[in-house]
Amino acid sequence: MDIPFVATLTKNKVILRMVHSRKMITIIVLLLSCAHMGCEMKREALGADNEIRVICSDVDKESIRTYLSTIFTDTLFTPEPEPYYHLKFSDPETYTKLKSQSQVVVAAINRDSKNPGFQLVKKMLSPDQFHFTETEDPVILAKDVHAKKQLFMVINAVSVEQLMSTVDPRKNLIRKQFHDQFVDRQSRYIFGDDRNKTLEDSLSQALGWTLKIPWGWEMIKIRSDSNFVWLGKEMPFQWIGIGWADGNLVNDDLSVGEYIWTWPAKNYGYIQFNDYKFELAKMPYNDYFAWRAQGIWETTNIKESKGGPFRSYVFYDEQSDKTFHLNYLIHHPGNDKSIFMRQLDLIVKSFTIDHS
Repeated sequence: MDIPFVATLTKNKVILRMVHSRKMITIIVLLLSCAHMGCEMKREALGADNEIRVICSDVDKESIRTYLSTIFTDTLFTPEPEPYYHLKFSDPETYTKLKSQSQVVVAAINRDSKNPGFQLVKKMLSPDQFHFTETEDPVILAKDVHAKKQLFMVINAVSVEQLMSTVDPRKNLIRKQFHDQFVDRQSRYIFGDDRNKTLEDSLSQALGWTLKIPWGWEMIKIRSDSNFVWLGKEMPFQWIGIGWADGNLVNDDLSVGEYIWTWPAKNYGYIQFNDYKFELAKMPYNDYFAWRAQGIWETTNIKESKGGPFRSYVFYDEQSDKTFHLNYLIHHPGNDKSIFMRQLDLIVKSFTIDHS
């Protein structure tokens, strides 16, 4: 079902609002108007793609934290839990300094005129926008307001109850916008002109499939007799393993579960998957429905104890009559691993099969 957009021009900003089932459920894109801004060139947004800079007063901090934590629930178990997004709170006085970050939230709930967060939001919004957020939808999600490749959210809620009532209808949409921005910004970073195209081409010619390989990745091992390719990168320690076998090996969860469980010892040689937080589910992978397994890996050698998170995709390609398994894992103790795991996910999803 197509979702139409309603456009409104206010001062120097164009607001596109999504309309669905006769209700205005969100404001999705806000762009600076060249007519009013003289087509001013913006720099690309700053900051890490796994950080959200939240600007609000202390009085609203915990309520806003609760709301955003309810939206952004993705967690990586390493085995300790790591959120996909880290919320970094700052006072309203820091707005000018932080407004060009890649992901910004400016928020106010407390209506006290002495609340600097409330005053900031009131100053930012036009009278129509301010009224709309107070009486209807308290959340504005915008793009490229102060910088390119930026997501900019304004929360102007009259109560915690009003704000939390938007979670169910808005959660998936907001998450998708942040995910899409992560993919866009990170893809430009990891798939730049310095990719290892020599290795890409050699694998494509020899094996009939292609993977985008970023700079710094090297071949660890290739075993054409057992249909296995092993790629690696250091700082931090990361692996990608790709295996394939004739026929359809993924008819049901029991067979695919056994196939995945025995795969690391057979191919890597000295690691295994742990049953802690192990998950197996079927979901889309590029143009396929794949089995996705994720959890914790560990070495079987006690003298060189290592471990960390892993993820695998296993799918059947009907045209080639082959089952493919793409696995990635990381060892980065004591440091954030979620952003590297998300980068690895982008790499393995660049996998394509040559059917010509």
